[in-house]
Amino acid sequence: MWILTEAPRGSNFFEAESTTGNKVLISDTCETVIYARSQGADGHRIIAQRGRETFMIGPQPKRGVVVDMTAKMLDIARQLNAVVLT
Repeated sequence: MWILTEAPRGSNFFEAESTTGNKVLISDTCETVIYARSQGADGHRIIAQRGRETFMIGPQPKRGVVVDMTAKMLDIARQLNAVVLT
């Protein structure tokens, strides 16, 4: 099962000045975590991480373009039939 929640302060997935909302998709059946990461002026990326392996999800970010990452994370959560915790 996938769970969409907020990354806890102090975790590897939390950004203090996040423009991506610190949303994290975690699974209770595998070691994969999906999260959004700010790339500064280069935009944002959605990343899937399993152990030490990292995968970029979706198209390359466009420089200087502001994107609502919460909507993108909710879309991925819906595709995975995730439980949403707010």
